[in-house]
Parts: sequence; C-alpha cells; structure tokens
Amino acid sequence: MLHRCVPLLTLAILSGCTMTPQQEHDKTMLAINTMEDRVNFQLATMIKQIDDQQSSIGNLEKELTTVSKQLVQANAAMRLAQASVPQSKPQPIPEETNADPRIAHGKVILGEEEWVWLDTVQSFFKARVDTGATTSSLSATDIQIFERDGREWARFHLNHTNDEVPADAGVIEAPIVRWVKIRQASTEDPVRRPVIEIWVKLGQLHEKTQFTLADRTQMTYPVLLGREFFKDIALVDVGKKFVQGMDEQQARQVKKN
Repeated sequence: MLHRCVPLLTLAILSGCTMTPQQEHDKTMLAINTMEDRVNFQLATMIKQIDDQQSSIGNLEKELTTVSKQLVQANAAMRLAQASVPQSKPQPIPEETNADPRIAHGKVILGEEEWVWLDTVQSFFKARVDTGATTSSLSATDIQIFERDGREWARFHLNHTNDEVPADAGVIEAPIVRWVKIRQASTEDPVRRPVIEIWVKLGQLHEKTQFTLADRTQMTYPVLLGREFFKDIALVDVGKKFVQGMDEQQARQVKKN
C-alpha cells in the first residue's frame, strides 16, 4: 500500500511545482499589458492636445492675417483723407506788445553796472554786479564795533571818492550777522571782516541783503553785488549797463536833499 502512495504523492508535488512559474508568467504579462495600455492612452491624449494646439495656432494665424489687412486698409484710408484736406499755413506767433525790456522769463535783467538804493542812507549808489563773487560788499571806513542789546553792532562811514557819492554820505549803524575771513594777496594772514544786513532796492527788487564791510575807496564802485543777492531772481547781461535805472520818485527825493 505504501509503495502505491509514494508515486502519487511525488506526481502531485511535481504538478504543483510546474504551475507556479506559469502563474508568475501570466502576472508579468498582465502587468506589461496594463502598462502598454496606459502608455497608449497617454500617447493618444498628447496627440490630441497637439492637434488642438495646432488648430488654435492656425486660427490665430488667420486672425492675424485679417487684422493686418484691416490695418493696411486703415492706413491707406488715412493717407487718402490727409491728402484731400488742404494744408493750412502756419500762423505767425504774435510778438509781445509793450514788453518790459527789464524783465525776461519772469526774472529781472541786470547789467554789469546798476544803480542801487540803500534804505539806511536814503540814497543811490553805483554798484557793480559781479557774478564771480558770492557775497556782496559795501565800502566802509572808520569801522567801529560796539555792543547793543547783547549783540555786536558796526558803525561806519559810507563814502567813496567818485562823483556819484558825496564824501559826507553819512554814518550807518547795523547789527553784525556774522564774521568772515578774507585772504588777500598783499598779506599772508586772512583778514577778519564783519558782515551786516541792510535793505537794498534795485529796480523791482527790494531785498534784505548781507554785505561784507571793506574799504573800497580805491575802487571804482562803492557797492558790489554778489550771487547771493540775485541768484534765482535775476538774469545778468554783462553786455549792458544800468538796465533798471533809477526810481524817479526816489531820484527827485535825492535832488531835494
């Protein structure tokens, strides 16, 4: 009996061993087929997307061609319309009438020399307009420094040896706003000079201006106007003189005195 069972058991074991590789092969083929189906689906989807994009590009190219034709037609119609309109002659710009020659572009014109009115002494003085100087300068002799109300003041004679300014032009007193150091060619050490502030009138300008006090009796002009006086409010034409002139009312007042 045992001898009969052994062959049957052996056959059953061998049959089981031969079925396992077949099952594995079937699973592998199934996985491959599934992957192929997925790849084919993705490929078909991509092909469809490419076809749709090409169709959209074709439609855009047609629209661009249509717009280009319309633009060419519009330009041609515009040129035709412009050619049919008679060209008008440019109208001459009217010249300004009664323009004040002492003003340009909203600024006062100053010549190289001008008459200035000093409120402190109520008189005109000939001044040089110097674009190379920063601070204005005033002729002063017999300068005396004193204190008033806790501040430094300067007392000096404003006179000049020329025909326009008399020798007894008067004494001026004004508070000192600051001191400056001036380096001269004749001396190695800088000279310390006071700076005062007084009202000056020149044409339409009426400004409170700072002046450095210096002895200008050996110079042509008792007053020198620097850039701080006329910057941003005046234009300087060095080819002209006395553009602003004298105020007639003030000039008559000087003659009476």
